[in-house]
Parts: sequence; structure tokens; C-alpha cells
Amino acid sequence: MVGPKPQPNRMCKSKSAIATTTSSSSMAAAAASTPRNHRSPRSTTTYPAAFSYSSSTTSSSAASLAALRDSLPELPLLFTFHDLAAATANFSSSHRLVHAAASSSSNSFRCSLRGHPAAVFRRPLRRDAREVSSRLAVLGHCHHAAIARLLGAAASPDRTTLFLAYEFVSDAAPLSALLRNPKNPSFTPLASWHSRLQLAADVCDALHYVHLQADTVHNRLSASSVLVCGDGPLFRAKIAHFGAADLAGELPVDQKDEKEAKGSGHRRTGSRGRRIEGTRGYMAPELIAGGPPSRRSDVFALGVVLLELVSGQEPLRYELVNRATGEYERTSLIEAAEATAAEGGGEAMRRWVDRRLRDSFPVDAAESLTVLALRCVAKDPLARPDMSWVAAKVSKLFLEAPEWASKFRVPTDISISIAPR
Repeated sequence: MVGPKPQPNRMCKSKSAIATTTSSSSMAAAAASTPRNHRSPRSTTTYPAAFSYSSSTTSSSAASLAALRDSLPELPLLFTFHDLAAATANFSSSHRLVHAAASSSSNSFRCSLRGHPAAVFRRPLRRDAREVSSRLAVLGHCHHAAIARLLGAAASPDRTTLFLAYEFVSDAAPLSALLRNPKNPSFTPLASWHSRLQLAADVCDALHYVHLQADTVHNRLSASSVLVCGDGPLFRAKIAHFGAADLAGELPVDQKDEKEAKGSGHRRTGSRGRRIEGTRGYMAPELIAGGPPSRRSDVFALGVVLLELVSGQEPLRYELVNRATGEYERTSLIEAAEATAAEGGGEAMRRWVDRRLRDSFPVDAAESLTVLALRCVAKDPLARPDMSWVAAKVSKLFLEAPEWASKFRVPTDISISIAPR
């Protein structure tokens, strides 16, 4: 690829990245001001006792610097196509991911890159390949605990395909698989209200970071792209495919001012044009109509995920009602949630919430989360809230969950005797 084009200075650096940049600049300036043949005067100059350094102090400082360097996140790399082909044995079937987040197995591979377990995904490249390196440099400074880390990217030799490498989360499974296991539909490890609110809070926090700090659009959010990590009782979530839509050229050229684009009536697209991208059931109406992805379409997809966490149901279901005619009945999760909210009352909410939670959930909190999710999936994009508001509301519900759980828990220090007195 050709070198990166100059980009505006709006990198979302972490504190460690800023410290690294500052220290590197200072060291470079010091090196430039010192002549090449200049020798350090330490061997001939006697320093006062207050300024002397022992060898133990020096070695301790070196060890501290080494530990700091090891703790800093590595920046994503601009791999070559041959790097990824070699790591995946030329993208052989033996390296394909079995449970690939929001991607068919033919487009996802597991391998090792520079000593790190990695998951590689293949996307159509719809932007100038020379722009990938500059966008990668910007997105590479974005790190969040609830986002699967971007390791690097590479373009195919013909510049039509983009390969994206992410950290491989070994102990994770897609949220969709944990909510709906076809082999055992009556069981889910997410059997507590508290655990589901933890996942909701993680996803909201991550998407808020994508919009506010990374200044981009995800455009890949679904229950399949939410990776559930850990072994309980409270699982944690990571969203996959961060930066994929941006790097592949699926977003409008300028995402900073959506209002300007709407006001002018001009739809901006990438240099190679844009096709409708997304997962059925998570696509906002404006995307289906051919509009560009935006933060508001991300909020729509989040609303669907929140409804799934409450109900356990998939966004769209098709059930065969007549074998002779092949007629199917379509069930929409959003329509079912709207009917429940319109009916109101605790009984309607108890029927709506996932039965595998039994009665171990606060009805008022479940109703609040459902109403919040319905605001996110409003048909009018302007009626949807931004992620700052959504993340704050979900965080409040999550903080209230442990208090409710402690009240609901059956006391264990009460003994009952049935013997005659």
C-alpha cells in the first residue's frame, strides 16, 4: 500500500499512548541536540551525593521502564497479504472459525500473528486502499475493555478485499448462541437479571466509546457480534468488528457532521460507492431504504440487542403455518415489545420477559429497559436518543440490580422444624 495521507489530529489516544508519544518526542529532541561524537561526562565528573545514583537504582528504573513498555498496548500493524496468507495456511478450511461473530465461516479465520492469537475477517474493500493505513493509524489509538482489540489490516493484491485482524477471545461465545441454543432451548447460562444488565451496560459503554472517543460508526452491532466472556456468575461483553465498516469504506466520507449532510440533501459515499450492509433484523429503516450508516442506525441495532436481552427472543422469526402451501408466519421482536408496552401492567411484562429468568427480575426495571429499547428502535432516526443518554440510563439500572437481587434472595439463616413439640 502507498503511505498514509495526512489526517486531522483527532486521534483518540489513551493515556499510555500519550505518555509514549511525549517521552519519545523528548528523547528524539535530546538525541538531536547531542553531537554524535560527544561522550558522556559521567566518567570524569563527580556529582554531589544528593544527585548520585547507585547501580541498584538504575537497574530498578530500567526494570520499571521495561514493565511499563510491556504493559502498553501495541498499535495495529499494516500487514501484508502474504503475512495473513502464511498465518492461515493460505486461508485454508482448517483455520476457519466455527463461531465467527456476525460473519460466515468462509470469511473468518483463526491464526497467530506476531505471537498473538488472532481472528481474521474478510470484507469487500470499497475505498482507496491507500487510505486504509491512515485510518488504521487513527483507530489504532482507540482501546476499550469492552471492545475486541484491532490488531491490524491488509489489502488483497488486487485491492478489492480487506482483511482485518482482531484479538482472539478464547473464552468467549456470541450472545446469540448463549440466548438461543437450538440443542437445548430451555437452558441459558444467562439466567439472572443482574448478568443480563451487566452485558447491556458493557455494550452500551462500548458503543458510547465508539461514537464519542473513536468518532466513528460501528455498523456491525448484533447479538452475534457481542462476545460474552468469562465463566460467571457475572459475564462480561466485548463487541467485535470495531472499525471494520470504517476501514472497508462502508461509511460516508465525512461522519463528523451528519446534520450538514441531512440539511443539504446530499448523500456522501465512499470512493467506490456503497452497498447496503447489515444483518437482517438489526438494520434501521433508513438503511433498508438505502441511506448511509450513522450513529442513529447504530442506536437502532443496540435497541434490538437490548430487547433480546430482556426477552431472549431473536429479532425476526419465521414459523411454518401451512406445509401444503409453504406459508410462513413472521414474528417481529420490535412489534411484540410494542404490543407489550401498549398493554402495560406487570402481568403483560411477566409474559414478555424471558421465562428462563423465572421470577428473578424486577418487573419495573424490565419495563424501564423495554421502554428505553423501544425509544432506540424508533422509526424516525431523529427520535432516537444518543448514546450518552442510553449509556447513563442503562448504567443506572445496572447499579440498582444488586440491591434488588439482595432483597429477592431467599434467607438461608432460617431453620424450620416440623417435629412435634
